[in-house]
Amino acid sequence: MENKQPTPWRLFALFSWINTITLGGGYVIVPVIGNSLEKRGWMKEEEYYDIFAQAQAYPGPLALSTSILVGIKLCSFWGAVAAFFGVILPPFLVIILVSSLLTTYGSLPIVKRFLDGAGAVVPGIVAAMVWKNGNRLIQDSAGRARLARLIELAVLTMLLVLFPRYSLPILLGGLAVLYIMEGLWKPSK
Repeated sequence: MENKQPTPWRLFALFSWINTITLGGGYVIVPVIGNSLEKRGWMKEEEYYDIFAQAQAYPGPLALSTSILVGIKLCSFWGAVAAFFGVILPPFLVIILVSSLLTTYGSLPIVKRFLDGAGAVVPGIVAAMVWKNGNRLIQDSAGRARLARLIELAVLTMLLVLFPRYSLPILLGGLAVLYIMEGLWKPSK
């Protein structure tokens, strides 16, 4: 655990490093950021995931919104600026580099196998984050109610994707079920 206080430069360096080595987008980067902040003693994991939940309400890439909110929390305006550039610059530079390399070497079997393997890791990392947050949700009745709503919405979304022909009846029926379940799952105060 580092004892150094967060500064805009340290935030930029941390977010740049994470975004340089992490493949898979926002839901993969988010738990890595949380673990890194906690190891440095800059933020507790629960506080970080509260910021992550808030970031989902903002438009744009999830990792970027989360990083900017973390930057604001730790170092105010300049922390947000540092977080923004720490998240944006590495992928931008890597895309330029990788696109030139893939143009030249993309047809090689070893390159194809690497890309397939990297893609296979992403669902496992996302599942670990869902498991960790799901366990946190079931600790109180309000969390269990939120988890029930999330499961209901996930089932509704899957039904709409799998049966697009029946989307209107599924949507109306799903909304009716959500409305009824909301009355049954209200957390006790």
